[in-house]
Amino acid sequence: MTPADAIRNVGIIAHVDAGKTTLTERILHNTGTIRYMGDVRDGNTVTDSLPQERQRGISIISAAVTCTWSQTQINVIDTPGHIDFTAEVERTLSVMDGAIAVFCALRGVQAQSETVWRQARRHAIPTIAFINKLDRPGADHRRAVRQLKEKLLVNAVPLQFPLERDDGSIGLVDLLTGDVLNADGQPAAQKLDFNANPDASAAHSHLVECLAESDDVILNAYLENTIPSPETLRAALRRAVIRRNLVPVLFGSALRNVGVPQLLDAVRDYLPSPADRHQTQGSAAEDLNATVFKVVDQGGPEGPIAYLRIYTGTLTLDRQVWNVHRQENFTPTQLYRVYAEMFEPINGAGAGDIVAVSGVGTTLRTGDTLATGPHPAITADMTFPEPVVSMVIEPVAGIPAASFDAALQRFCREDPTLKAKPGPLPGQWTLAGMGELHLDVVRDRIKTDFGMDTRAGNGKVEYRDTIAAPAAVTYHFTKQLTNQEHIITADIELDVTPLHNGAGLEILFPPDSADWPEDQREAIAAGIRDFINAEAEGFPLTDMRIRIVAAKHDAGEAAALAFLTATRLALADAIAKARRVKMEPVMRLEVSTPQDHLGSVIADLSARRARITEVDSLALGAARITALVPLAELLGYATAIRTLSSGRADFVAEPAVYEPAPQDHVKQAPTTDLG
Repeated sequence: MTPADAIRNVGIIAHVDAGKTTLTERILHNTGTIRYMGDVRDGNTVTDSLPQERQRGISIISAAVTCTWSQTQINVIDTPGHIDFTAEVERTLSVMDGAIAVFCALRGVQAQSETVWRQARRHAIPTIAFINKLDRPGADHRRAVRQLKEKLLVNAVPLQFPLERDDGSIGLVDLLTGDVLNADGQPAAQKLDFNANPDASAAHSHLVECLAESDDVILNAYLENTIPSPETLRAALRRAVIRRNLVPVLFGSALRNVGVPQLLDAVRDYLPSPADRHQTQGSAAEDLNATVFKVVDQGGPEGPIAYLRIYTGTLTLDRQVWNVHRQENFTPTQLYRVYAEMFEPINGAGAGDIVAVSGVGTTLRTGDTLATGPHPAITADMTFPEPVVSMVIEPVAGIPAASFDAALQRFCREDPTLKAKPGPLPGQWTLAGMGELHLDVVRDRIKTDFGMDTRAGNGKVEYRDTIAAPAAVTYHFTKQLTNQEHIITADIELDVTPLHNGAGLEILFPPDSADWPEDQREAIAAGIRDFINAEAEGFPLTDMRIRIVAAKHDAGEAAALAFLTATRLALADAIAKARRVKMEPVMRLEVSTPQDHLGSVIADLSARRARITEVDSLALGAARITALVPLAELLGYATAIRTLSSGRADFVAEPAVYEPAPQDHVKQAPTTDLG
């Protein structure tokens, strides 16, 4: 087993098309994990293994690969760059110790760049920035670094200085040593004389000054006018990165292998090991603490596979462990080292490692904690957004409903942002997800994985309701039971309070509720859930607090039924007093278009109730428009933008906020007439 201090668990995150998967492929080639480079355009990369990924040229699921660089085991996870598959990024980052954030040298910081950066920041993950595609015409590394500082609000510090040569090739200067890397990634014969290159000298001084601001060793050397050795600078840089005082920036071209070996050196030298981030030794060496961060079923003979991050202890084949969340035992039938879609059987794994296990059945779920000792479990913090788009879906004639439902449930189990429930008519289901692409991919996978053709309705916006003001009620429920003289009663006192946008739903019980019978407390909670999700009342309620103040009954054995009904009716009164408000999802849209189509794109967005927040120029005569647009106005936008720009524009949209919806704009697509 590899010692924890010799492991690096690294997630690769980026906006779509920044070159993330190509970089992963280069890393695998440089480390000797693969002999030949795949190409995203040819659909033969290691980490894009789904047919849908190879057809569309995008990553859809995260892919884990283990490789070795300079006696360091690197567990790399390549994540999707499209917002529709944000769950893959979230659960990856929840168990990572470090990250490589990839940025395009032509487009800089883009919409999804900001989203994944926020996710990494929420998990407090030390990160290296890699400015890719430096070899492309129009690349602007200075602009990219400036955007890192301005848009992501980080202390971005270049460790290299790009050299633009007369023949158009790119060289890199290592600002720690002065070594020059040629366009082929190999060191040049001579070091750079900083005195002969004022720009590189200024970059070197800036690096030392930034380290002096965060490290006493470098500060003392700086004040004494002594020049720290490269080894001293590296040690200080490692301390600063682990403390997240700065973000080191490296440059290169993944396609041409420029800067990739140096990036691997930086992963080894600067990103933390599991020992740096977590206590990897418990009071008893055998105490296991591991988190399930992903469960997949690729239809292989091993059945469902669960991906684990081991925090402490060891996991072996013959070891029964306790599922803290499910309160049941679990024994793996096989452990695996993961190489994307290939699994190498292993006998065991130790603290800090990432492995896969089979024998999962239906017992393990994303977020479960496995443990053997009495110590508190380390649980990964995973927060997944609610779906914003839904469609009604049904299998074609002849496919058993039970088989189709099982297929849907498999995908929902794998993807926490995908929801399925019975549809408006028998034999139909309502499928909800993060966007039209998300749902289209699920339909494709139902076809490829299960051989089931489907029909689907148009996309429908997932509206929400909230309340405009606080309200309080006391409700007295009374009912005479059928064929009985006994009259049952229940009294519920509750209040409702609006919360800030994105707060979700908060339910509070009084302190003495711990003494209530469990079935009565659960009946009150069920009454709340029933009302909140009742479609006849409107859209699901959110961003509010429901506080149960008091509850009493005279209903004998029918107390649970009385409380359930009384709670529903009390909540209905309270919501009516608080004034129900329709809310619509608003997306943060980013459109990249040639300048000659800019006017027509902006005019079209204005007609879609867009609020333009920024328009800036990109390289090679392109422009980028950033806007807030109601999701209802973006259904089918992919076709519209292709028509407007003659196929030359592209866009990405991510959920931004829920806002009050004008009543005449609450759009619902037909749900039962499927095509």
